[in-house]
Amino acid sequence: MDKTSKTQYIFVEQIKIIVKQIPLMVGLTMLVALIIFLVLMGKVEVWIQWVLLVSLVTVNSVRLWHYNSLKQVGITVDNVKYHARFLVILAFLGGSAWGSLGLLIPMVPDPFLLILVTTLLCGLVAGAVPNLSVYRPAFFAYSIMCILPFAVRSILMQQEIFVVIGILMLLFLIVNLIISFVAQKSVLKSIVLVQENKKLIENLRQEKSKADAARDIADGNNEAKSRFLAAASHDLRQPLHAMGFFVEALQHEKNPAEISILTKKIGQTSESLRSLLGSLLDISKIEAGVMVPNRSHFTLDEILAEIIQEFAEQAREKGLNLEAKPCCPQVIYSDKEMLCRILRNLVSNAVRYTEQGYVFISCDIENGHVIIHVSDSGVGIAQSKKNDIFQEFYQINDGGEQATQGLGLGLSIVKGLCDLLDHKISLRSEMGVGSVFSIKVPLGNLSKILPETANIHILPGDVSARTIILNNEGVSLESIIAIMRHWGHIVVDFNTCGEVMAFLDSEDFTPDLIISDMQLKDSSGIEAVKAIQEKVAKTIPAIIMTGAGGEKLEQVRDSGFPLLEKPVKPAKLRSMVSFLVQQARES
Repeated sequence: MDKTSKTQYIFVEQIKIIVKQIPLMVGLTMLVALIIFLVLMGKVEVWIQWVLLVSLVTVNSVRLWHYNSLKQVGITVDNVKYHARFLVILAFLGGSAWGSLGLLIPMVPDPFLLILVTTLLCGLVAGAVPNLSVYRPAFFAYSIMCILPFAVRSILMQQEIFVVIGILMLLFLIVNLIISFVAQKSVLKSIVLVQENKKLIENLRQEKSKADAARDIADGNNEAKSRFLAAASHDLRQPLHAMGFFVEALQHEKNPAEISILTKKIGQTSESLRSLLGSLLDISKIEAGVMVPNRSHFTLDEILAEIIQEFAEQAREKGLNLEAKPCCPQVIYSDKEMLCRILRNLVSNAVRYTEQGYVFISCDIENGHVIIHVSDSGVGIAQSKKNDIFQEFYQINDGGEQATQGLGLGLSIVKGLCDLLDHKISLRSEMGVGSVFSIKVPLGNLSKILPETANIHILPGDVSARTIILNNEGVSLESIIAIMRHWGHIVVDFNTCGEVMAFLDSEDFTPDLIISDMQLKDSSGIEAVKAIQEKVAKTIPAIIMTGAGGEKLEQVRDSGFPLLEKPVKPAKLRSMVSFLVQQARES
């Protein structure tokens, strides 16, 4: 707590202390007023008694109203100054009400009246020290207005007895004002002490919570270690046990066909053992905190194609439809290897636990993020197990053979990597229908994609260019993308002109070159090039490729755009790309 905050806290506590004592102060004040009212009967004129009583009733009624209103709103840093001023005004009025008795009472050498008024006023000031000295301005306003009128009036009488009384009352007032300084300091110290005690208690509570949390973590780690030893000793022993039998059988086998089968089984067992050890290594690295993300900008399709290819054969054997729905050239910002591992584990689980139907990878755009969905038509996951599946060594025991495969670390690794990358993971699932795992990944910046220099072959005169490629023929498109990236160009590819327009709306990307097939799904290549040039408000060099003859060939020639007739020789494409880009940059 800084100095300003500490001062404000003390101020609030001062006013709270005074407010808490208002009911007691009001009760005692009215009791004394009633007694004085009765005692003065027959001693002074009746109207003096009523002036004193009515003024005190009025002031204390306002004081009670103020107290009740504070019970509703409370005293805060924002309103404390207002309420402090209001309390000072009430103290001033209360002191003035009692002080009026010193102004109105007859100044006669009546020992009874002199003793009564002097004792009363001094007693009221002394009695206010514990209550009002908490906040000096309130005590000063009350005590000065209570004593000063009668003391000054007595001195001005110029009679010895009155002068003595007046001087003594002034001295009494001064002494009590000094006492109020000392009393306030003591109160402030107690407020600070209480605050420090509260802070200490809160710190102790927090430390206790941390200690409890640490103990829970330690207990959890011990439990996890026990699960690890149990799971690892069982699951790692299985392939080793099987491998031993296979090797023993291989040593005594003479039939070449059987030897081939045994060798294949040993290879499969070795791969299973490697996978289990790899999972253990990954989860240990995540828990140890030694894995550091290496984030970069890259296109999502780069890793999706690799994952689909990896699991295509396994899915085909089970009769599953494994497909990555087109995500366009969405650029994301993440650790490429870690995200690939996350998606690989999700797809691996989906293929393993899906007996028929499909495994799809798709994506959506949402608030500057790409949501990657891995969905399947598998058995689904029960609502009660949706949190458990992300725990280490947890496997859903559905009675199937798959439940005995692996250590149950796949989704634990997925969760750990997602937490490390700060990628939110969510799950929707319905029993008997399937599951959808969704990963939220930040969008990247296409202009920051760096070509993989290890695979680039640049010749003298080559110029790296940001290139838009338009082609709706899959094999042809892949070959052009591969060769252009191999030459060091940054490439984004599309099937239609509409996809390019949507991309340019969402990305800060100005191409250096456009390569388009003449025949597209939604327009001609010439129309697409012109639309892109109009969109970026710049004349972009373009190459039109076509395998058609006749009229379409003439249209390209008439357009003025450079033409390459299919089949295109890579050397000719490379030469034309370098020439056009270099020419555009020099102009």
